[in-house]
Amino acid sequence: MINVQREAAIPTALNTPEIRQYIAEIQAHIANPTVASRPTEPGSYRSSDLLQAFDRCFHSKCYLTEQKFPNSWCMDIEHFVSQSVDPAKRYEWTNLYPAEHRANKMKPRTTPAGGYLDPCDAADDVETEILYSLDTMGDNPQFTPRDTTNVKAVNTCDLLNKLHNGHNDETVHATAGLRFEIRKKYMHILDLLIKWLASSNPVLKHQYEMELKMHLSRKASFTMLCRAMVAVLNHVPPQFLD
Repeated sequence: MINVQREAAIPTALNTPEIRQYIAEIQAHIANPTVASRPTEPGSYRSSDLLQAFDRCFHSKCYLTEQKFPNSWCMDIEHFVSQSVDPAKRYEWTNLYPAEHRANKMKPRTTPAGGYLDPCDAADDVETEILYSLDTMGDNPQFTPRDTTNVKAVNTCDLLNKLHNGHNDETVHATAGLRFEIRKKYMHILDLLIKWLASSNPVLKHQYEMELKMHLSRKASFTMLCRAMVAVLNHVPPQFLD
């Protein structure tokens, strides 16, 4: 996961009179269900302006796995706080996140006690509160809380470990494709790094540097896992990272 700065402007599809009325009515229903009837949902919120905002804020990546897609149209829209917990948050911009379909389906509908780290919350620094790691072959992605007393970090790491590695025979197989993509990225960065370190040709060395910066960028896939590579930690200068 990476820290994300969400745009303050609410996509127009989430700010229509119908949606504002629905939110007011559902809040009234929650406050007193015996008086106010549950309102009818006004329709889909999956619109171009919302998905384009996801592209700009989340760089067309799943907010949970950092798997990158051509655009956010390829992903589900996930509710950070479940609609079953708070129906009023169904259309709330700050509660909507782009998530790869499998990750969205695997994430439990019930949030554990203490909740999860929110990558859009400045108080939840997911880049430092989680320790990211891969083994020397680029396999076995692991997520460990830096502080085991931080309940949100513990819950988030438990979720990320399950989404990346599975938790039973079915999900171990279902997540194999994700691990394969991570390993490919790992091997490509390792190859680039070796070439950059070995090259004496200034033109080639500059090209390898530009490619390394691109693949380790916050906009690239699997940013935090790749930045945690031992070879990257040992050899890539800090100024290579945005």
